[in-house]
Amino acid sequence: MESATFRAWLAERGCRFDTHDQKGRSHGHPVITVRREDRTARLPLLGLHEQLDPRIVLEICDALALDSSELPGAESRT
Repeated sequence: MESATFRAWLAERGCRFDTHDQKGRSHGHPVITVRREDRTARLPLLGLHEQLDPRIVLEICDALALDSSELPGAESRT
């Protein structure tokens, strides 16, 4: 799933996104914190059209108590 599609899907479900100061960071992808109610998850900050690892998408859905079967294109994964 593209990063932009996933972020739009999260926003439609009431998630907020917090960016972090990346100064001094020398390895790995920058991340953003996704917040939904009292839950949080960390999402790699990739280009809008970059593909996210499906495992990361599922981990974020679980952490935020979202139903991953509602993801765009989920019916094709069953």
